[in-house]
Amino acid sequence: MNTLKLGEHFICDLSECDRELLLDAERASELFTRAVDESGLTIVNKGFYKFNPHGFTCFLLLAESHASLHAWPEYGYCAIDLFTCNLSLDISPLVGRLQDLFGAKHCSVYHLDRAAEVSEPVLI
Repeated sequence: MNTLKLGEHFICDLSECDRELLLDAERASELFTRAVDESGLTIVNKGFYKFNPHGFTCFLLLAESHASLHAWPEYGYCAIDLFTCNLSLDISPLVGRLQDLFGAKHCSVYHLDRAAEVSEPVLI
C-alpha cells in the first residue's frame, strides 16, 4: 500500500472583518468569486444563499474541486474552505487577498493533505 496525495484542503478563519461589507452579501460574494477566479482556479458553477436577517453562504464548484465562504456579519467572521487537486498551485496569495478584501485583522489557516491509501490503480 502507498499513500497517494490527491488534494489539499485549506480551512481559513477570518476574524474582525469589515462588517459593513459582510452585510452586503451580494457584493461580498462577488469579491470572493473574483478573487478565486483571478487566482488561477477554474469556476464551473456557483451557488449562493442569504440568511435572514443576515449572513450568507456562497460556494464555487471548481474544475479543481471547490471553494466556499460562510459569513457571520454580526461577528465580523468568515469561514472559508478551499479544496484543490491542483497540487502545484500556491494558495497563499489567494488567502492573503481574501484577508485584505474582507479587512480581516486575524487570519488562521489550517492545511490538510487529502490522501488515499492505494495499491494498484483499477482502470474501469
